[in-house]
Amino acid sequence: MFKTKKLNIFNIKLRKIYPIFFFIPLLTFFGKRSLIAFDEGYYALQAKWIIENNNWISPLWWGSPALDRTIGIQYLIALSQKLFGNYKFAIHLPITISGIIMLLLTYKLHKELLNNKFQIISPIILSTTFLWINYVHLATQDIIFATIITFGILFTIYAKKFKKNIFFFFSGLWIGLAFMMKTFLVFVPLLAIFPFLYKYKIFRNYNFWLGLLIGFLPFIYWSLNIIFIYGQDVYLGLFRKLLFLTKNNNFTNPFYYYLWNLPLNLFPWSIFAIIGFFNSRKINNEISRYFLYIYPLIILIIISTFSTKTPYYPLQTLSLLSINSFLGIDILIKSKKKFYSLIRLITLNFLPIIILIFVIYININNLDLSITSLQKSLISIGLIIFSLSWLYTNNMKSNLKKISIILIGPYLMTLLIVQSGLLSDRSRDLRIETEKIVKKENLQNKKIQVLSNELGNQDSVSKIIKISLMMPKIGNGLKSKDNLEKNQYFWTTNPNIDTNKFTLISDKNIFKPWKLIKRN
Repeated sequence: MFKTKKLNIFNIKLRKIYPIFFFIPLLTFFGKRSLIAFDEGYYALQAKWIIENNNWISPLWWGSPALDRTIGIQYLIALSQKLFGNYKFAIHLPITISGIIMLLLTYKLHKELLNNKFQIISPIILSTTFLWINYVHLATQDIIFATIITFGILFTIYAKKFKKNIFFFFSGLWIGLAFMMKTFLVFVPLLAIFPFLYKYKIFRNYNFWLGLLIGFLPFIYWSLNIIFIYGQDVYLGLFRKLLFLTKNNNFTNPFYYYLWNLPLNLFPWSIFAIIGFFNSRKINNEISRYFLYIYPLIILIIISTFSTKTPYYPLQTLSLLSINSFLGIDILIKSKKKFYSLIRLITLNFLPIIILIFVIYININNLDLSITSLQKSLISIGLIIFSLSWLYTNNMKSNLKKISIILIGPYLMTLLIVQSGLLSDRSRDLRIETEKIVKKENLQNKKIQVLSNELGNQDSVSKIIKISLMMPKIGNGLKSKDNLEKNQYFWTTNPNIDTNKFTLISDKNIFKPWKLIKRN
């Protein structure tokens, strides 16, 4: 009797845990990794300097403090590598863990906002949304920032519904933590959630303000240390970054930017999300209507007023838009209206056929997509599976089976794209050549320097970021070759090398404009 009871308890726990394994192939790439330069390479390089210099306060850039942002994501990446070793997977681990938490929060939000038994569907939609899956495989703070905001939304709802002190505490805690990740961008979700906080008097609770204070402690501690070490003028670089974002720059886009960019990045759920979004305004439940319609609408209006507009700013709304996508699917497969029948025909028939024609075209004509043949094959298979599954929904009688088929295609497609390495091995050719040099020259335990005074345009900086990340050890940068020690390796862009003093190790085209030199 005792053994049976114990076994039943184990089965209950297992049923709660097993959905996590469903998402692991989407969140984890099982091959070798390489990073792009901006922004993940920038953060990973700063994390590398944190460890090598044992400086856990100052984000450095070739030996000088770089205070255009906080040290939040760099600190987490460095801590992960300190705990788990100097491996590429450790760089992405904080983001992967954050992605898992965001999926769990989405599950909980679905339950609170829709109160139905299909809450697992919204995390599946989220994990197969192009924008989300792309950024969960980038070593940046964006997914962590979005997770913290989703956490804040959930516990704000809990505070309103259950009136418990711990929920009021958490409804304030997220603000300071989010500020440590993205500083002033936290005011976007804060403005969107403020009407809800005001209406239900959440901010009047003492525990809300206690959570707010404790959430800001990491930022306050870090700020005081920066001011003490470098002075107030250097610290004000955080505010200069804010001014930069309000002015015209390379990321300046028109007001309507998100009207086309967000639906494009919500693929393959764009149409479902739009239908769900506009129908959510009719929901009788006031909380559900606020967070599924009013809140994301306020977010999109605010970020549309920024001069700087990037694809990842709407990441903070994706949990809610995933729930809206579920609503859209539910409406589309059940509705008998002619309008929805037409949308259903376009989405589940015409769109898959167009994608199939596109896949056939690029493969027959052997178009160069700047990816490997294996990646091209896996992506093509994924798109074919996705298209055929959506076409097959016409043969399903029950709505539950239709929803299952609609989900399985994007899941398998996303899985194949992730495991192709397209999202994780983004500098593959450079990685392969760098690995050859490290092995040939036995550089595993040697610190490689960079002549930092030769950092030039963005392409030059981008290349040396990626190269430096692939070196086992790097220095803080040197201003002159005269400071080099005997037998020391360094990267330079100088075309004139004194062969009596230096030996050229590699000047392959893939490293240009940089070349690896050794001092004799």
